[in-house]
Amino acid sequence: MEKTIVKLEYCLPLLSAKIKDAVMNISDMERIRIQEIRLRLNRYLTAVLFGKEYFVTPSGRLMNAPTGSVEIAAEDIEFTFRQAFQNSIHSFHREVTQGFITCTGGNRVGFCGTAVLSQDRELSVENVKYISSLNIRIAREVRGCSSEIYERAFCEGISSLIIAGAPASGKTTVLRDLCSRLGARYRISLIDERNELSATVNGRAGSDVGILTDVFDSYSRYDGIMTAVRVMSPEILVCDEIGSKDDLKALEYALNSGVKLIVTCHAPDIAQLKKRTVISRLIKSGAFDNAVFLGTGSMCGRMTSFYRLGDKND
Repeated sequence: MEKTIVKLEYCLPLLSAKIKDAVMNISDMERIRIQEIRLRLNRYLTAVLFGKEYFVTPSGRLMNAPTGSVEIAAEDIEFTFRQAFQNSIHSFHREVTQGFITCTGGNRVGFCGTAVLSQDRELSVENVKYISSLNIRIAREVRGCSSEIYERAFCEGISSLIIAGAPASGKTTVLRDLCSRLGARYRISLIDERNELSATVNGRAGSDVGILTDVFDSYSRYDGIMTAVRVMSPEILVCDEIGSKDDLKALEYALNSGVKLIVTCHAPDIAQLKKRTVISRLIKSGAFDNAVFLGTGSMCGRMTSFYRLGDKND
């Protein structure tokens, strides 16, 4: 049986008083369904539920038009930005350059503004100033949501698995629950590059990722995979959103060390999955036993198709 744990309460300290009051005035039934809270400078407070964005009034009503909605001032943006970075922006240079930071409970604050570019040839983002928009993605654990996948892919024991789907199909949520289940039986190394899976703060995981799971928090996938195989001897290696050439090199190293893989990637169906260069190479090498695809909308987080990648028809 599934149990959804919404981490909305962890984001409340990130909000200025008027924003927090408006959010808390939203009805209980609607508030627990909030996926994102968005703040745009000199515009209006919005909340996203089931993929649809609504304007929020001070009394907590969700509206299709902005009339009477909460207006966002510079001080509201600044308050949330400083709270997210614990009033120490310079301590989080990597997060600033990537455009998001994961906060307590696993809530992720994304932001945009005016980029300050480095002076090297690549002109990479060195800093961001004049923050104009913030997006707080509300973390949620759906315990039990991987049950069908677990029974199908691991009924005969340990195996390697790709979890694929379109954006907003629940891949990370399903991966977290699967990690928790398998981490009760097997040694797992979780490469949590963006700290979305474990919600680790000061070395303690805020989400249930399994009692035998070792978390590599904020490592790059390449460094995390290489280090995990060398020092933790995992039976299973778990990571989110693979697809780069560096991922390929590290994952092949793990495979050659006898480690099973559970990963996610963006692909709505098997045809598109096999067009992904890195994934295709890994599939052809026999890296994965199974692939599962998740739906979107009302089927978000639900298995829509399952493939045994060793079958001739696949």
